[in-house]
Formats: sequence, structure tokens, C-alpha cells
Amino acid sequence: MKNIGMLLSLLVILSILSSIDLAFAAPSISIETSQSVYEYGDHLNIIIKVSEITGGDAYIYIINTEERKSLLRQLPISQEYTEIPAPFPIESGSPSWLVGTYGLEFEYSGAKSSTQFTLEDTGKVGLPPWIKDLAKMWITDRITGKHFSVAIEYMINTEIIKIPYTESDDVSATTIPEWVKNNAGWWIEGKISDTEFAMALQYLVKTGIITVNLTSV
Repeated sequence: MKNIGMLLSLLVILSILSSIDLAFAAPSISIETSQSVYEYGDHLNIIIKVSEITGGDAYIYIINTEERKSLLRQLPISQEYTEIPAPFPIESGSPSWLVGTYGLEFEYSGAKSSTQFTLEDTGKVGLPPWIKDLAKMWITDRITGKHFSVAIEYMINTEIIKIPYTESDDVSATTIPEWVKNNAGWWIEGKISDTEFAMALQYLVKTGIITVNLTSV
């Protein structure tokens, strides 16, 4: 009887210890992206999953093509499945978005998960949001065409708009016809993409409809 009592006591202790281990065990987590390959102009969409809600914050880090790690997002977790779409597209010409492979790391309540995605240059364009803001101000006559030319100058100098045989470091658009506002309006309304708007501007510069000062052509 004494041995049976000791055995029962041992089983109870083991059961309690097992429950304690489960209570403090890290949750099961995962991170993935909506696609494995992205292009300029795409929106990076991150999906995270957790097996339980612990009340802590989630930390998502990005590792760039040079293997430099930085905090991308910190957010509270209120559900087991969370999608995190980027508010802006991946920008062409941005030093933060170079062609290559990127890593993502997800940390939550002592657990870690990671994934990778690739950025390829297929000719698509992703424009910075401030250019769209300038376009809105231009088509509503809050700024002049010359002010909007700053955006065109930026896109040429960062090679978002590529002008053949141009080697100039000092490029500026000087004349923009008023009817080009139609293209800008379609772009703002989402009727044409960033790529289509950039290609339209490229064509207008190449054909001389938009006048551009180039020191070397």
C-alpha cells in the first residue's frame, strides 16, 4: 500500500509539473508573405499566425539584401491570424528596395519564425506617395506645372523614368502641357497604374511634348 501511495503521489507531481511546462511554453507561430516574388509597384503583404494570444506585442524584422536587420513593425496581437498589407507599393529607385532576396523574422512571446521573399526588376514601376500628393495639388491648381516638374525631375534622375542616351546628373522638366493633367487624374483615380503613368510621362519627355533640359543627350 505504501508503494502504491508513493506511486500515486509521483503521478500527481508529474501531472502538475507537466501543466506548469505547458502554461509557460512558447506559442507556435509562423510568418509568410502573400507571394514569394515581388515586383516594383507591388504591395508587400505579410501574414502571421499564432497558436494562442498571450497579450504581448509581435515584432517583425526585415533583413535587406546586405543582411542588415531592422525593425519593420511592432504590433499587438488580438487574433490568431493577421494580415499586414503595406500601405504603399515597393518604390522603384529607392535605396531601401534593391533587387535581391529579403528575410523576415517574427518574434512573439519567446517564439521565433522566419521567411524570405525576392524582389525582381521586371520593368514595372512603383512611385513614391509624395509624387501622387503633388499630382493631386497640380490638377486642382494648388501648385503650378513647374512645381510638379520637381516630381518628373526626381523620376528621371532616379531612373524611374528612363530617357535613352541620357548621362546627365542635372535634369529638370520645364514645360508640361495642361492636358497632361488628364493622365495624372486617371492615375490618382486608379484607372491607370504607376507603371502606365510613368511610361506615359516617359513617352511625353522622349517626344518633346514635355520639355526637359538635359546637359548631355
